[in-house]
Amino acid sequence: MLTAILFTTARLGAQPDLVTLTVNTRHIVREGADRFVGINLNYLRDHDANRPVARPLDAALADMGARWLRYPGGAKSDFYRWSEPPYSRPLPVSLGWYGGVKGQRMDFDQYVACTRKVGAEAYIVVGYSTEKASGLTETQWLESAAAWVQYANKVKKYGVRYWEIGNENWNSDKGTPEEMARIVMAFSRAMKAVDPTIKIGASGNSESWWKRFLPGAASSLDFLTLSVYNCWDWKGYEHFVSHPNENTVRDVDVALAAIGRNAPAADRARLQVIVAETNSKDYSENGWPGTNTLGHTLVTFDTLGQMMARPNVLSAMVWTTRWVSDAEAAHSQWYSLGPTNALLPTGRAVALWGQFVQKKMVGMTGGNAQISGYASCSEDGKSLAIWIVNRSYQSVNSLQVEIDSPRDFSVAGTYCLSGTGPEDASPNWGKAVKPSLQGKHLTGLTCPAVSVTVITLHAKHDS
Repeated sequence: MLTAILFTTARLGAQPDLVTLTVNTRHIVREGADRFVGINLNYLRDHDANRPVARPLDAALADMGARWLRYPGGAKSDFYRWSEPPYSRPLPVSLGWYGGVKGQRMDFDQYVACTRKVGAEAYIVVGYSTEKASGLTETQWLESAAAWVQYANKVKKYGVRYWEIGNENWNSDKGTPEEMARIVMAFSRAMKAVDPTIKIGASGNSESWWKRFLPGAASSLDFLTLSVYNCWDWKGYEHFVSHPNENTVRDVDVALAAIGRNAPAADRARLQVIVAETNSKDYSENGWPGTNTLGHTLVTFDTLGQMMARPNVLSAMVWTTRWVSDAEAAHSQWYSLGPTNALLPTGRAVALWGQFVQKKMVGMTGGNAQISGYASCSEDGKSLAIWIVNRSYQSVNSLQVEIDSPRDFSVAGTYCLSGTGPEDASPNWGKAVKPSLQGKHLTGLTCPAVSVTVITLHAKHDS
């Protein structure tokens, strides 16, 4: 299945006279591709009151095409109370360090209103932390979680389906995998007693974690969650160029395989994976700087494409809309949105998908070590979108795309993200010269160095 969209390899540096990519619209890699990409919100800072001269957050999210919105965010979820007894209305409380972050909080009702306006799937992280870390007992966290489901789906009838128990439970000294399995089971039982239709997920990070966690927890779960920061020890963008065959979503494949190896047989078929956080971050010592630049955009965009090609991955959500100080937005990859809610390079990685992706991800073959592609088409096959990634430092001027489809198309638009190089913090995004389409052959394509080119096509009326 994956080979249908992964580029074929060639000797690094060898550039054939003509690079050919082939789109096969008959080969469906994924249904529902238009509902895949999403982003983490930051309830601490995303409220529109915190930037009164900016465009509304929901307008920026719609521009980005985000179809999943994770709330209240990541680690902050374990230091967040959505309300207090008697849990009759949202009353966000920030615990610990987060209490000192300035700004008006986005409460749960405001969040749901945002998801509805954008047309996105709601995804909630139910906090859990130790009493030592948070000041709350396990019983208090459990009661809060059940009350949240009650308020959301019984009182307000919001129909929130996806609930994650704790953030990065493997990374917070909350307990062993076996202890977390017990806690997850208790939360799932209490929450599904309120609404048995909800879906419950919990996190892990390695085969060793899944091996000890899944035997106990799997029966209480509907999905596994991951944080995928896939650039460990890259040191720079050059790694992306010089290692074209590296599996950048290995953690996803480990989790998918762990379901088959470690979950009880009765639970394997229904368990899926959600990538709750992802970004092209290098956490190694002296790693690739976490700048908000074109190079990071290409890696994050391609990572999302590789995840989308795995049908048992429900969604992938980029980290994040913003962190705590808009003043650092232009320099930090933790900002998809700037002070006026304009799209920054990290946000563009989401928008490259969200603005163009159609319902079906279809097969794409060909290319070489530096040129790869993705494609998607609408349900009726009348709209087609093609993405071409040039990871190399040289432009490619001899490129063609063959379209294997029963329909005849015309080119509707061509767009390109490019710049002065991978460290460009203000890359260019806009319309590009349309290629020539003769029958099923797109020719005359030019892809700048370090770029993503998007081509949209519509079926001719008589096809």
